[in-house]
Amino acid sequence: MAAKYRSTAFRARDIDRALTASALDTAYADGQLSFGEHRLRSERARNAVTLDELHRLVSDLQLDVDLPEPVARRSAPKPRVFLALGSVVIIAAGLALFFATRDSEEEPVVAQQETTVSPPSQPSMPLPADVTPIVAQPFVFDTAAGLEDFRNRYIERFGTTEVLELSIQVDDDNRADVYRVSADGRRERVFVAGGFEVYRTTDLLDPSEIPFDWTLVDSGVVAGLIAGAPAAVGVPDAVADWVTIDTDDGVPQIAVTAYDADRRGGRIVADLAGNIVRVSPYSG
Repeated sequence: MAAKYRSTAFRARDIDRALTASALDTAYADGQLSFGEHRLRSERARNAVTLDELHRLVSDLQLDVDLPEPVARRSAPKPRVFLALGSVVIIAAGLALFFATRDSEEEPVVAQQETTVSPPSQPSMPLPADVTPIVAQPFVFDTAAGLEDFRNRYIERFGTTEVLELSIQVDDDNRADVYRVSADGRRERVFVAGGFEVYRTTDLLDPSEIPFDWTLVDSGVVAGLIAGAPAAVGVPDAVADWVTIDTDDGVPQIAVTAYDADRRGGRIVADLAGNIVRVSPYSG
């Protein structure tokens, strides 16, 4: 069982959200959470702002992992410590000056030798003028062109269009997760942030999860839903943060969440044509 947690309002870090997500995955794997509960709590963990929010998501679970705790602040040294250190430095400096003066009176002065520094040697073979550094193109997840580029680069990297779920963070963090079926029939995660990283660990595949063809998703429709989500949830100044594309009873769907600074906003769900079929307002 995890140690008892003291409630704080400390802000959550990415590593805190990741630890909580791992705990939820473990609870789902050993039967403490249903598939729907696991998905809902995992989404809330990704959006959590404080450590309190993360701990509320796992407070009723039996856990064998240490959940995030606030890092203790280092106290500044007391003034008396600085005074003591200052005294030691002054005494040491005085002694050094005394011995240096005495030695200079007894020892003859030696003429200082002039030293020369030779210029660095030039490379024997000049670099070709047409060589340019290779810079990875960053991903853009909130435009049609950016989503098309994301999909094309994924297909080029892995050679398949079949996926289980796309979870895209379109706010300042600008990252994504692609879930797919592994070679041994389990749920595999590909983390996307400047490149593609396949996680070593996999999860049990829920029977209700059905792969879909990513090429059936219109990137322009997704970009339009991202842009229109704030107005759809009734908070025009909200900002879209998460996009989830998966299946419900085998039918692909697109979900977008949007919130403002006061956590007012909600979630919309649409079909692949962009028709909004459900709006779930939320006020934090």
